[in-house]
Amino acid sequence: MHERFAVVFREGTAQASGRLDVERDRLLLQGVASGGELTLAIPYSDLREVRVVRSPRERLDGYRTFVLERSGGPAIQIAPLGVAFVSEIVSLLSSLTNRDSDALAVRVALKEGCLKRARELLAKGPPLDPASLGLSGHQVYLREGEAVFVFHGRDVRARVSKAVAHPAIWRAGLAWQRCFAAAPAIIDAANVWLDPAPAYTWSASGP
Repeated sequence: MHERFAVVFREGTAQASGRLDVERDRLLLQGVASGGELTLAIPYSDLREVRVVRSPRERLDGYRTFVLERSGGPAIQIAPLGVAFVSEIVSLLSSLTNRDSDALAVRVALKEGCLKRARELLAKGPPLDPASLGLSGHQVYLREGEAVFVFHGRDVRARVSKAVAHPAIWRAGLAWQRCFAAAPAIIDAANVWLDPAPAYTWSASGP
């Protein structure tokens, strides 16, 4: 697969205008900066998180911007130009990151005082039957200021991405929105904190 987008990008203090190439095993950023050409090659294995920025101060040249958090270097800000949509690129990159993993962890920052409300929402159960999505397991971990949703199963990213378009998910999202302090973000499931007892748990092999 090979996708190409016109972008503005920044690493540290170096900013360039050019393109983003989504290749089979890496991302390639190439552009022209004030000091000359700037090229960045980023293997998918180096990506820790792909997130959309919410603060106008973090935007590049006023464009909607997303950030690549790397394990092998500083974060990179990227602003698509023209007809490219941030959400489409972020979805594409998320599907290519950790493709061999059978676990997907999504972190949500919670507003102060929303922990009780979050527990009440979880008590109602998930908006869709996890078994209908082909998942093998699903847990939600809660603590003050934070919730982590963990999904398990083969091709888990594709299954969860498909479920996001379901009306039931949108209705549940509206109910949760009052508690969200920031947009959900995909995180490395191997590094997430996991309390011994999740606030919600489901397994395909049990109740």
